[in-house]
Amino acid sequence: MKDSAVVKVVNFAWFQGIWWLVILFQNQAVIPVLGLIALWLFLSSKRIEDIKLMSAVFVLGTLVDALLTYSGLFIFNETEALLSFWPIPIWLSLLWVAFAGTVYHSLTVFKGRPVLASIAGAVFAPLSYIAGAKFGAVELGASMLFSYIFIALVWSVVFPLCFYLSNRFEAKLSQA
Repeated sequence: MKDSAVVKVVNFAWFQGIWWLVILFQNQAVIPVLGLIALWLFLSSKRIEDIKLMSAVFVLGTLVDALLTYSGLFIFNETEALLSFWPIPIWLSLLWVAFAGTVYHSLTVFKGRPVLASIAGAVFAPLSYIAGAKFGAVELGASMLFSYIFIALVWSVVFPLCFYLSNRFEAKLSQA
């Protein structure tokens, strides 16, 4: 599938669908989300790049949110963890995978613009976590203002880092 405006819209809607699934259904969404990720990889014009970035961001995002959980900023009230050894709910790690699936497609406006990516990450990512808290997917262990500021600081680095990684993966593939 070529990355046209239609693909960008479909990719954005795909991610939003996954976001709503995990926020509303948490563990019950894991199988449908895995299916949607597989579907995207089947359709993607940048399948190899997506797989590499999704893998890296899966690890990165899990570590970031695990640190935020261990720090007490995020509290998950899951009665049944699907993977008891996993540091955060697996649905949240899969949300990071889906987010990575947007970097080469619907979020290309931020490619090569680290300052803009940093600002966007600082503004929009905290809103996503706060919305998740409003829907009961996560509880914030601090005030709304402190949570917003801390998440904003983290995502002002994480968001541009995702584009840095994507550029590295593309460069390595073009050299091969």
